[in-house]
Amino acid sequence: MRITRISVYQADLPVKGGGFRQSSGRIWRVLDTSVVRMETDAGITGWGETCPFGSNYVPAFAEGARAGMEVLSPLLIGKDPRDVGAVNVLMDTEMYGIPFAKAGLDNACWDILGKSAGLPVYTLLGGRLTDVFPFGGGFVIDPGPATDEAMKKFQERGARQFEFKGSGDPATDIEMIRYVGDRMKSGDSLIIDVNCGYRVDEAIRVSRAVPDVDVIFEQPCYTYEECLAFKRSTGRPMSLDECIHDTADLVRAYSDQAIDTLNLKIGRIGGISKSRVMRDLCVSLGIPVKVQDTSGEEFNAAATAHLAHSTPPRYLRSMWDCANFVERPIGKGLLRDYPNQARANTEPGFGVTPIMEELGDPVAVYE
Repeated sequence: MRITRISVYQADLPVKGGGFRQSSGRIWRVLDTSVVRMETDAGITGWGETCPFGSNYVPAFAEGARAGMEVLSPLLIGKDPRDVGAVNVLMDTEMYGIPFAKAGLDNACWDILGKSAGLPVYTLLGGRLTDVFPFGGGFVIDPGPATDEAMKKFQERGARQFEFKGSGDPATDIEMIRYVGDRMKSGDSLIIDVNCGYRVDEAIRVSRAVPDVDVIFEQPCYTYEECLAFKRSTGRPMSLDECIHDTADLVRAYSDQAIDTLNLKIGRIGGISKSRVMRDLCVSLGIPVKVQDTSGEEFNAAATAHLAHSTPPRYLRSMWDCANFVERPIGKGLLRDYPNQARANTEPGFGVTPIMEELGDPVAVYE
């Protein structure tokens, strides 16, 4: 089997609720995603997606991902997409870094591999070890009746994990942590996702102000060194995200005792191939993971679901359905009988079909 044509599509994805907010006033109302269609001489077509979260989340942006695919795609013509290891060696040899450019191509290869084997991708990644994912409730910062009502509904649906995006302002975040903490039940936990928004002294201040709340600080500071300083000063549970780019970073964080959980975002790592290695390393080290992607629609949500399904339940904190946060569907196939928890179907590959009238014409074709 050989790759004969690679087509790249672009789609704008409006974010539900008027925009996705992060610390320091960052907000994205429309996300720019790229969808890969990979055709073969065997008549099997694979689909992948890559969607950096804007241009100020990590060192990446959508146009840069497509520029990277412009370099890599011609090199993959004539290669066997089922040899995912060889495909990744080629991409890494010809282009250092730029994981978002590689993610959509790698995922399309996995879709083809699953279809050619007649198996869902999760089977190829280790099996469907987890069927229904842990459910968590997310809030905006609003200590008052709206949070009370949301928390009540989440708890009625069985949520034991709660999360909100930090504002970057210590006083505001301290108030919200205390408010939610006072309403959590025994065994509940809270995550404040700061998205690099604190200085080290600010992160320490927030931690010391809420000593009795079971809270995990997610990426409190921008650099790994700053996060490590926070961890050593406070000893509080910490989840790392933006500063973990590869297995070397993960091993370093484990050796420094700086990581308690990992946010594993497939596109930021470079696709399913590298994310599988990262996930398996976390499991072997005893580090639980939140399986996610930076953003995107059904294709990225499917990749996330398949990796999450193949993760042992003990080490899966949650799975994030990125497609549930945007208003424009460009693919279909996931099961959503559990609110906010997309599950993969049992079809070969990722089990997602494109909505071609939404994708329109490709912005680039390589053959």
